Amino acid sequence: MTGSPRPDRLPDRAEVLTMLAAFGQRAADTVPEELGSLELTWLIAEFEQRYGLQLDLDDERFGAVRTVDDATGLLRDAVLAERADPAERAGAQP
Repeated sequence: MTGSPRPDRLPDRAEVLTMLAAFGQRAADTVPEELGSLELTWLIAEFEQRYGLQLDLDDERFGAVRTVDDATGLLRDAVLAERADPAERAGAQP
């Protein structure tokens, strides 16, 4: 499943499960709660393609994502950060 999400939408758990289900061509209800590093890497690539965003994760942030809920939170935060004022994203001060 590809395509552009609506710009006013944030990724939710159901969408994350759908993206993960495509990895291994399985049903969304068979995706385990705990994610391996390969699944997470694939999910990030799929998310970047769908949302047109580049995630810049250090090892600590990448390693902190262990579950579907962790991944959902991370991806939602990425979309919210992208929507923030460009000056805020750049760390500019008034």
